[in-house]
Amino acid sequence: MTTTHAWFSIEKALRVGSAVYRKPGGTTVNVTRMSDEKDGKGAYPYDERYVGQVIRNEDGGCVRPSQRVPGITG
Repeated sequence: MTTTHAWFSIEKALRVGSAVYRKPGGTTVNVTRMSDEKDGKGAYPYDERYVGQVIRNEDGGCVRPSQRVPGITG
């Protein structure tokens, strides 16, 4: 089981959506960006929060692929 670092940004999630990934302990977390290095330099650094390590997609970590939730207007 291989892990990678993951971040979540509300701004990015509203624009392009987020995916749900499984953490090594079995819990799940919303993710908008992943990286092999813990760099924290995404497109939305003011809004982005590090959510820890997640299991890679290749190892079955993706619970729900990226999707955008509908806004208040539909």
